[in-house]
Amino acid sequence: MVASITRARRSYLAVYASEEDEAPMWQLSEGLTSEEANAVQALTSRGIVAAALASGQTIHTPFALLDERFKDRPSVQSRRLEAVLCVPVGKLGGVLYLEGAPDAGPFQPEDVELVTEMGDALGPLLHELAKHAPRAMPNDPTSVWRSQLALDRVVGRSPALVEVFSQVALAAPNQVPVLITGETGTGKTQLARVIHENGPRRNGPFVELNCANFNENLIEAELFGTVAGAFTGATKRRGQVEAAAGGTLFLDEIAELPIAVQARLLHFLQSQRYFAVGSTTEQTANVRFIAATHQPLDKLKSTGKFREDLYFRLNVISIRMPSLRERNGDVPDLVGELLAVIAKELNVTPLRPSHGLLRACRGLELPGNVRELKAKLTLALLRAQHERATQVEAGHLMSSPTDPPAQTFQALTRAFQRDLLLRELEATHWNVSEVARRIDLSRAHLYNLIREFKLQNPNSKET
Repeated sequence: MVASITRARRSYLAVYASEEDEAPMWQLSEGLTSEEANAVQALTSRGIVAAALASGQTIHTPFALLDERFKDRPSVQSRRLEAVLCVPVGKLGGVLYLEGAPDAGPFQPEDVELVTEMGDALGPLLHELAKHAPRAMPNDPTSVWRSQLALDRVVGRSPALVEVFSQVALAAPNQVPVLITGETGTGKTQLARVIHENGPRRNGPFVELNCANFNENLIEAELFGTVAGAFTGATKRRGQVEAAAGGTLFLDEIAELPIAVQARLLHFLQSQRYFAVGSTTEQTANVRFIAATHQPLDKLKSTGKFREDLYFRLNVISIRMPSLRERNGDVPDLVGELLAVIAKELNVTPLRPSHGLLRACRGLELPGNVRELKAKLTLALLRAQHERATQVEAGHLMSSPTDPPAQTFQALTRAFQRDLLLRELEATHWNVSEVARRIDLSRAHLYNLIREFKLQNPNSKET
């Protein structure tokens, strides 16, 4: 009916039982086959629909392919969308979505108003339906592996993780090298720790070295250590190989290792023997190796940028960490976990994510994967703390096109610090010693902050 009233080519209504559900609790459509409806749901879940759910406001674009907000979205490009009207329904992730006919122009203002009113009217009804709908226990295909292994470091229960965990079960109890691949920010370091913690060396050290952080002259010394006088200013220093003896050495960004150092690493992998830089005395160390990279080592070896013999030596067991695009259903779990971690790191009160925030996060394009998601959530949590909100909302995560430019991370951090300091000073009647104790700062640092933020005791006689 709504399609005929608004002269829409297609209409689609989807309702989700909870923010964690990948598929809607139920869906209705006009002008779509069931297969097309499923395609609309899949294609639009990260585009215009996500924007409507995140903002809680009606989205109307007369020509999505030219709209700066949406023109680069894969869903818009793939469907060649023109006029689109999208209305959030209720607070559970429901959405009413309309597509205009080609060359028909934008939806009329009265149509936009009507559909918006329909969304508002449907909200309470759908809320009641969801309350009485049977809730199945979330399906967790990873549970069989979680019951056998310590996998708390890897959050999620998507099918994409099942293959990862099966490979962990194979790799962990053995001493052979492991190569972890995957896009940047997917959690390769956490996976390396999981392998270590589930293996026989779990009580030994886990030493991490990012090969991209050192130039060619320093990485060899960092790996194998130095003796005094090895080069100008050199002192006796143990390397990470020695530090990892009896445990695991994790080499992140292994593709960045210079060719000359690759040869020495290969020798050590084959013999467990090495020379510190500047030393003529051979040393031994019993170390397990795990390496990781986001670069295609198979292609690098074919161009001579990575030694073929080292590649095959490292690549005994290979585990690919999937991107967030492949495990979008894990995003709600990740959001809750990351917000708790961020609050602890910033030493602030933890806040829960709203339903809108969870939906908005599932709609984000995140080429930086979990690392990028954490960065965005850090800023969102700071915004929420700055506003003294009771939970983190979708609006803290992103700004609408009409919003003023968002404050920078640094500005929000400073504003939060100022507000926190002022609240504590007022709560203690400007007892600086007590505030310093409560927020774990030295009195000298506290006085510096008071001057920097230009805070003034209202009871002071100074003017």
